[in-house]
Amino acid sequence: MRSFRQHLEEKVIVVGKGARYGQVIFLAGGAGSGKGFAISNFLEGNKYKVRDVDAWKSAFLKLSKIKKKYSQLRRLNLRKPKDVLKLHTFIRDKGIKDKTLDLMLGEAKEGRLPNLIFDVTLKGQDDVNEVLPSLLSTGYSPSNINIVWVLTNYHIAVQQNEDRPRVVPDKVMLLTHEGASQTMYNFIKNGTPRGVNGAVHVILGGKKHTVFYTDPKTGKPFDGSDGRVIVKDFKYITLKQPGKAMTSETAVKQQVIDWIRQNAPKTKKTQEIFGTGRE
Repeated sequence: MRSFRQHLEEKVIVVGKGARYGQVIFLAGGAGSGKGFAISNFLEGNKYKVRDVDAWKSAFLKLSKIKKKYSQLRRLNLRKPKDVLKLHTFIRDKGIKDKTLDLMLGEAKEGRLPNLIFDVTLKGQDDVNEVLPSLLSTGYSPSNINIVWVLTNYHIAVQQNEDRPRVVPDKVMLLTHEGASQTMYNFIKNGTPRGVNGAVHVILGGKKHTVFYTDPKTGKPFDGSDGRVIVKDFKYITLKQPGKAMTSETAVKQQVIDWIRQNAPKTKKTQEIFGTGRE
């Protein structure tokens, strides 16, 4: 098995030519899209520090039990959307987002800026705008600030959400997927925000669009069912290269728009944009 794995070439999106410093990725996608899976298997996630507010939610829950702190968190049942909202509000009021950004940038040195991934929904452009000034003032180059969107079919994301320990409320699910689709569509049509001039990639999420290597002994795919994941191929499109304008290739842009039309939730807002079958 060891020699077999040594010869595997796992497909990944290489951002910034694989640089270990100075890169930023805004990893976008509605709740339940599989962004954690993308970090581990579609990107060189081991080269990045990840700001994932969900990880802090888990940490505070553990503190509430182990250290007997934050009594308002002890009886939360994260299978109940109302309790998930209470936890979200608690973290927001603690200002965790700002504190984690300060911690991440606190290690920055000229010429040695840490690679960062911001796990966001991108339901609105504020997910980028609120941290962009700090990134630029710290010394990150606009051409090294990238966007990767994990576009997963809304119904699959809902199923994946149901299988998680923390269930995101239905309304939040809908708004994040609807918003991400609209934000990315605006980027495709009008370009990325000023200060974001790196690459833009769109990954088509879900196991249906991922090819896994097969165990030669059992004939079963390494798809995580036995704890091991080895990705051979997956679908993604590059819309923009660092330092360049959004692609002008109509076929490429149309393919992504078709992906959005096929996978975004069917709401009044998305139907107004995509429902006619035209750009």
